[in-house]
Amino acid sequence: MGVEHLGHPDHPVGPVAELNWLRKIIVERALVRGDYVLSGGARSDFYIDKFRLFSDPSILRRIARLFTSIIAEVNPDLIAGTELGGVVLATAVSQLANLPMIAVRKQPKGFGAFPNEYVEGDFARGQRVLLLEDVVTNGRQLLEAKARLEILGLDVTPCAVVARGLAPVRALVQFSLPRGEPKLEN
Repeated sequence: MGVEHLGHPDHPVGPVAELNWLRKIIVERALVRGDYVLSGGARSDFYIDKFRLFSDPSILRRIARLFTSIIAEVNPDLIAGTELGGVVLATAVSQLANLPMIAVRKQPKGFGAFPNEYVEGDFARGQRVLLLEDVVTNGRQLLEAKARLEILGLDVTPCAVVARGLAPVRALVQFSLPRGEPKLEN
């Protein structure tokens, strides 16, 4: 499967002005320069701190609205989010779309009534799920969450806000992974 970017200029996910706004707000508020090791082990001279965006309710709502056309395409029964940033995003999208949501943990919580389960929330076999993540580099965690949901009999479509170029995951925008200036166009 090739990498598909929903924000590609020839096939935008939403109004081009909104995607341009997203790129601009990421650069202005969330892009941090330095020397970083990313979750997949790759090195980068920039990091996208999504909580600098998600902590602002007006920005989070506007990002959530960018998933409107994806919801229309996928027609999900549920919105799901990966721990931690994906849950924040899924909550906002769930509220705007008036769809229930579930959360997918990285590890089972190990306590409570269902200590060995990865998925929190109500769902039923056969439901269509839009699985959301914030920033992906290689997509490993998002694809693991997708596999966990599929084992439970759910039909899963994974999407992210930002892909850093290595993941076979649909995303609103892409920033290049290699060291150097981030690529801001799709």
